Amino acid sequence: MYRGKNWLHNGFFVTVSVLLFLAGCAQEHMTLQSVLDTPGHHASNGFQFLARGHVEDADREFQAALQLDNSFSRAHCGLGLIAGMRGDFPQAFQSMDLAKKYAKTGEDRATVSVGEMRLYSMQKGEGWLARVRSSFEDAVRSEADWPEAWYYLGAAYKQAYRFYGAEKAFNKVKDLHSRLAWQARRELRGVKKIIRAMPESSVGKSIAVKNVITRADTAALLVEELKLDKVYEDMVRNGNDLPSAAGVQRKTGLAAVPPDVKAHPLRPDIEIALQLNVNGLGCFPDGSFGPEQPETRAGYAMIMGDIMAIIRQDPTLKKRFIGKASPFSDIGNEDPFFNAVMLCTKETSIMEPGTGIFNPEGPVSGADAVLILRKLREELGIF
Repeated sequence: MYRGKNWLHNGFFVTVSVLLFLAGCAQEHMTLQSVLDTPGHHASNGFQFLARGHVEDADREFQAALQLDNSFSRAHCGLGLIAGMRGDFPQAFQSMDLAKKYAKTGEDRATVSVGEMRLYSMQKGEGWLARVRSSFEDAVRSEADWPEAWYYLGAAYKQAYRFYGAEKAFNKVKDLHSRLAWQARRELRGVKKIIRAMPESSVGKSIAVKNVITRADTAALLVEELKLDKVYEDMVRNGNDLPSAAGVQRKTGLAAVPPDVKAHPLRPDIEIALQLNVNGLGCFPDGSFGPEQPETRAGYAMIMGDIMAIIRQDPTLKKRFIGKASPFSDIGNEDPFFNAVMLCTKETSIMEPGTGIFNPEGPVSGADAVLILRKLREELGIF
């Protein structure tokens, strides 16, 4: 009898404990849900999605924020940025006006000002850089040393080819030790390369700010920045012999323009580059050129190595490292680009390898492309 009462007592205790535990879990779930389902949390998610390029997800989050609070400033700001990314600038600035109207704090106002900076940079209308600077001043008046304001000022200066201004702005972000510091350091590395390279042509500057260059960009750099056709013409006038395959005459056009080049905005540069018959920048077996195909590090090395051998008038350069051991774990000495890679890394150091690797299939950034060209010009005495 005693054991039965004890069993009932213990059972009652367990039941009550379970109910209390479940009630606590439910309360915790409700508390967690209430914390997450707020305008601020949805807007924060939206900006994180935007930073990763997930525009549709960001749109959903900003809309969710406005469903909870239709006057939430940062959600309107985010939707304005999305409209700008989609090219709908009337809607973009309308949303930004609402964001400004509903801004309650200094951080809200600074966020809106930065949003305006980004829209002006996207739109590139008349006087766009002056407008960016004006909105920047508004941002730092609302919140002194606002990292986002300095970061997007640097991005605007970079897009306007004001590279020293961009360097100063990104340095400021780095010194503020904000969550944007790592991005600022990445941008700084690229800007410093561009400043060192000092691209002279407008085409060179426009390509220098690209994250990844294409084969069409490479052709344009050889013609507009390096002026390779003129370099070869000068060599011939000075009595130097060039391989018969290396064309040096400006022709009215190729006998057969690659079909994927005919409507390309860089067609004139691509045609001249093809006439020069640079190894690594020719047409593919199917007759196409692939102007929008990303340039690879191996391909760029082959181009630089070919130019080096021709201008130095030293055909042995094209075979100098054949049969030698490869210092790179991702390249074998049997690879067709091995000799060119060695010329660019060991013979001249115009390209920088990683630690023990070269990353042959990796992309080439605009900053790296123009800096490599600058190093090649210095190495070969082309001024």
